[in-house]
Amino acid sequence: MALQDLESFLAKVDQNPDLQEQLRQLDLQGVLQLATDQGYQLRAADLLRAQAEQILAMSDDELDLLVDGGLEDLFDMNDFQAYLERT
Repeated sequence: MALQDLESFLAKVDQNPDLQEQLRQLDLQGVLQLATDQGYQLRAADLLRAQAEQILAMSDDELDLLVDGGLEDLFDMNDFQAYLERT
């Protein structure tokens, strides 16, 4: 259920520029609260798991590019938009 909520929430955000703008200004707890306000039950662990799965699905070349650019932006939940752009 949590994965389904995450996918649904991300799809809603993808279609809504206002939500995208809100996310740019939120930290992790703010993102979780926004999801709750929108009717989705997410936990920080859900977001972390989704990020981990995304990393595991990357090719070696993609990982090399990620490392060359630094890992800070991947794990910086203060910029949740960067995470959305990777999904």
